[in-house]
Amino acid sequence: MATISKDAAFWSKISRKYAASPIGNMDGYRNTLERTKSHLKPSDNALEMGCGTGSTALLLAPHVANITATDIAPGMIEIAQEKLDQGGPENVKFKVAEVQDHARDNGCYDVVMAHNLLHLLPDLDEALTVISKITKTEGLFISKTVCAPNKTGLKYGLIRHLAIPVMQAIGKAPFVKFVSAKELERKIEDAGFKILETGDQAGTMLSRYIIARKT
Repeated sequence: MATISKDAAFWSKISRKYAASPIGNMDGYRNTLERTKSHLKPSDNALEMGCGTGSTALLLAPHVANITATDIAPGMIEIAQEKLDQGGPENVKFKVAEVQDHARDNGCYDVVMAHNLLHLLPDLDEALTVISKITKTEGLFISKTVCAPNKTGLKYGLIRHLAIPVMQAIGKAPFVKFVSAKELERKIEDAGFKILETGDQAGTMLSRYIIARKT
């Protein structure tokens, strides 16, 4: 990319700290990983968007033919590449890319994955259009997304309308926009997918896990 976006700069700045931090919900992460593995095939050409420091892509690599893993933040990809260079699998490729940068990859992928990414995108509809375009017919889109609660109470209101804007104003948080799980599923279906499987991970905010097939 010619220039680095504000959010890319944010994630790059915190990349080393992010890499050193333990996963907040290890059981939830492992469950997501195992459910995702169960839908992968040895012949799959896979893409993971928003790969961060590459840990998930490296763990999924033995279950597919090839996996390309991308992130908007050069700092994140630098760390991912360091992991790969330390004897990682040969079927993994890391690169810096926005979701829209993949638009040219028309029908390239058997599986497209976006874990903890969709709520960080300024234009969710456009992103889903790109994802649909690059997913083969009958291919899978696998995602896990932080969603707005069904009933928005005081706690959510404080997070969404006070804590996050203040953090963003001082450069301590990236862009974020929450939609409900129901709305997210509708948007995924409108982009040309059929929902096959869903699941929830509880926490400070609800995370919705979705597996969808391109129709």
